Amino acid sequence: MSRYTKRDMSGRDLFRTDASDYERSSLERALDKEHRKVDYTKYLSVEEALNAEAVYQAVSSRDVTRVLFISRDESLLSPTKQSLDGYTDVADLFDEVHILILRQGISTKTPVLRVSDNVWLYTATHHSWWMTYFSGRKLAVEQLVFAEGFRPDMIVARDPFESAVLAISLGLEYKRPVQIHVFENYVSKDFYESSRKNWWRRFLPRFTIPRVKSVRTTTKAMANFLAKQFSIVDLSILPRLNNYESLIKVQPTINLKEKYKPFVFIMLYIGRLGYESMFYRLLDAARFGLRNPHLGLIALGEGPGQKEFENRAEVLGISEQVVFESKIKDRVPYLKSANVLIVPDITPESEEVVLQGAAAGIPLILARTPAREDLFIDGESALLCDPGSVDEFSLKLNILMNDIILRRQLVERAQTMIASRFHEDPEVYKTTYRESIEQVLFLNGETWLSSATDKEQT
Repeated sequence: MSRYTKRDMSGRDLFRTDASDYERSSLERALDKEHRKVDYTKYLSVEEALNAEAVYQAVSSRDVTRVLFISRDESLLSPTKQSLDGYTDVADLFDEVHILILRQGISTKTPVLRVSDNVWLYTATHHSWWMTYFSGRKLAVEQLVFAEGFRPDMIVARDPFESAVLAISLGLEYKRPVQIHVFENYVSKDFYESSRKNWWRRFLPRFTIPRVKSVRTTTKAMANFLAKQFSIVDLSILPRLNNYESLIKVQPTINLKEKYKPFVFIMLYIGRLGYESMFYRLLDAARFGLRNPHLGLIALGEGPGQKEFENRAEVLGISEQVVFESKIKDRVPYLKSANVLIVPDITPESEEVVLQGAAAGIPLILARTPAREDLFIDGESALLCDPGSVDEFSLKLNILMNDIILRRQLVERAQTMIASRFHEDPEVYKTTYRESIEQVLFLNGETWLSSATDKEQT
């Protein structure tokens, strides 16, 4: 061996071989597989994974897509499943996935983990939230820059705040397309009051959104808002997956009118009976109608506030008409048998109840939320009320009880909406979801970033 030759343990000449290029090639081989293991949860670093030998050697029928997701959502740090939508494992959507989490707090001992055949997790931590950008940038450069450049083909920021700032910065430096996802109404009072940091975050979209060409939202209302505020080349709503459509054909398995005689018209509430529950507004709105012994209200749920709600019903003189049921595992039979579902809550959990009710075929009286206004038309597919207006709930409940034709119309149009707005086939949904994100790769022009960035590069 020459005195001028230096070799590593595998015998490679380190003077003639680029180690970074070797690692990149090893990763390509490891990911070039026809099949993926179902239960693969190994805590391997990128360095370990890069040097691993491939188990399968096959040529994919479509181009490989390597994506970097940048997010503040720590739920993605789960070692068992990383999901962008709550349903689908991100490992099933793309060939290679890198997820960089910007996190405030104490640094973790394992900032880099390989949690699946094709998924890596990176945790960039700093004790100051606004410094997580620098921690994230440092980690991304250390782990994802190879001899041939930046590893991912595209970058997706899962919020228009610090995640988007980092995504745009990396996109400019490494000439990669950037897409921003907007899930929160950052101009709302609730957003402003939910965190002191949000006072600063609400200004960031003015900087980040105009600098990209591709933006995705989860609601039509947010898409319309962004369209009015910015000029966005590629703006659309991410598809949704659900099994609600299957509820349309489910047959009732319970008869509530037989179970709770002499009720002939039954109102239904589903939700946790905590102190934050809006069930008390429903009691106030329905109190006059519930003085009729043939009208009843069934509350499915439990919680620390149940005793107070029972006392309130007694004070209103309607305790005999209000039934509390807990530990009900399957709410669908109740949705199929009751006469109206009333949802005064505006929590994320209540949105699931609304969609199940629409599919099950029960008329809906709902507190307004952006998501519900995106799906339902007031007076056509549901009756929408101001969340704080007991009088409006009471008025629309009275209208619904006395109009059987309206009840049928609400059910038919709500079920039509469910069948038309939601993807039922999981494979079709996966393809649609993936293609919506990959669309940023096919935008016209030499750069995927907005021309607004050109003025900033100097």
